[in-house]
Amino acid sequence: MFDDYFEVFLADTKEGREVHYNIRYQVYCEELGYEDTSKFPDQLEFDKWDPQDDEDQRSVLFLVRLKHTKQWIAAIRIAHHNGEMIPLQEVTSVDHEIGNSAVEISRLCIVKEIRVPYTQTSYGIDENDLSNNQLAIKDDSDEKIQMFYSNPKIKSTIIWGLFNATMQYIADNKIKKAYLLTNRALVRVLGRQGVVVDKVGDTFEHRGKRSPYRFDVQEILTKPIWSTFKKSYSMYSELSGSSAAKRWG
Repeated sequence: MFDDYFEVFLADTKEGREVHYNIRYQVYCEELGYEDTSKFPDQLEFDKWDPQDDEDQRSVLFLVRLKHTKQWIAAIRIAHHNGEMIPLQEVTSVDHEIGNSAVEISRLCIVKEIRVPYTQTSYGIDENDLSNNQLAIKDDSDEKIQMFYSNPKIKSTIIWGLFNATMQYIADNKIKKAYLLTNRALVRVLGRQGVVVDKVGDTFEHRGKRSPYRFDVQEILTKPIWSTFKKSYSMYSELSGSSAAKRWG
């Protein structure tokens, strides 16, 4: 289902990175208030772990967009160990030494138009025809579809699409261990598909209750869920100018 309605891109250009940072700004600055909007006048939320140019590989940035509207709706980041730490070690400690080849998956975010459930029928989606988890998108040539049906299954599908891309990237680069700093909600999403993540530090208060987790990449890649995806990701640089950046709204 994911590949029928969504597509993932690795943001390998300046334009792609800005789309990624703008999604983060919408979620972390404007909506959740985790970051100070005044620090990001260009509406691009980024930090020292993010790449500075096309050749900078300190982090790898991914994006998800809706196929039918070309709207960018979600993002995730893979941050490489910088020789001293990974990002989560700035706010907490773990119960073992983290190797230099480790990465951290972070900055997972989905725009509120997708994430927050609607009480009324979302425009462009037939909610009465959702059998077998399929989405029936109405054909309306006069107006663009701006809303998308929002429910837990759709949000989980987007998360799995992002994790499919990150797992493939990590595996292709022969990285064996990856880390998360997250809450129990994401751990439960992963657990429903048999993914095992090991808690490697204490739970603490950081924008809610969060804990550091570690998982084995090769073990996760054995899970049957990955067979439901046709493709992991494309490169943002492969998009033409007319089909590239269309921000939400």
